[in-house]
Amino acid sequence: FAIELAKMLNCEESPGKACQQCRSCRKIGQLQHPDVMFVLPTPSEKQVKEEELEEARRQKARNPFRSIRFGGKSLFIGIDTIRQLKMEAAYALYEGRKKVYIISEAHYMRPEAANAFLKLLEEPPANLLIILTTSFIHQILPTIRSRCQLIRFPHLKEEEIEAIVRSYVPDVDADNLRWFIRLAGYNVNRVFEFLEEDVLDLQEGMLEFLRKAATLQKAHEFLEVVEPWTRQKDRFALKRLLWFLLLWFQDVQLYQVRHGEVRAEELHHGNKLDNLKRFCDFAPQLNIPLAVELVEKARQQLEDPRNLNPLLILIDLAIKLNKLIRP
Repeated sequence: FAIELAKMLNCEESPGKACQQCRSCRKIGQLQHPDVMFVLPTPSEKQVKEEELEEARRQKARNPFRSIRFGGKSLFIGIDTIRQLKMEAAYALYEGRKKVYIISEAHYMRPEAANAFLKLLEEPPANLLIILTTSFIHQILPTIRSRCQLIRFPHLKEEEIEAIVRSYVPDVDADNLRWFIRLAGYNVNRVFEFLEEDVLDLQEGMLEFLRKAATLQKAHEFLEVVEPWTRQKDRFALKRLLWFLLLWFQDVQLYQVRHGEVRAEELHHGNKLDNLKRFCDFAPQLNIPLAVELVEKARQQLEDPRNLNPLLILIDLAIKLNKLIRP
């Protein structure tokens, strides 16, 4: 939406629309327009090469719905990036009608960067529009939120997401796509991630984590399951593992409310209906809100780069889930 809005403001043929054909629309679509700055979270300069950054921008231009993850490295939007934006804001327009700054996944902005950004948000030049996008509004500093006009986007319908995905991946299997959409929580971004990953492997990893958490007796047994995941130092994979766990507890809640009268297509983990039944029989009185709260807290801890040991986060979660599942 942000990219299309930038095109509408700068279209040479039909301002207020977006012809998609003029030089300005094409440049903005390729993220190469000098008056439209597109900022995405990246690793530190020591961890990423310039060629990787260029490739990331090309990938984002080819598919703006796709996440750019740099091999699981910690990402952030730093103060140097914000200083560069503030310096550019003082310059006149190069060739467009309106400067547009798009801060993608703005929740990755570090506190010092966010504080440095406040002045520009409060008093932007007349020719500048600033757009911050995020799926985690609660992680944006209140001082930033209060200076923005909030625009919320509802979840898209399943058929709308199918149409978007097929416009980029036309040969995707229809049954798999529908399952991916439900497993992604109707999040287009995650659907594209799942198309590039071994989702079944991630799902099995989540179930194995849950089994060990439920039957935890000896620490070394649990470590055998968790260590391969943490050894990769890929926090995104771990967060997806916990995302699947959140969806699992949603399915458990639906199963409990319906007294077992559920169909596979109604569930996020519909291909694991038998596992779900066995789990619900094993823990019929499970406190779902508290389980979700524990998983969410672990996800937030993984988001914080100061927490250097994901292994401890997962072990702590497993111990707490064990006490909850087997009171």
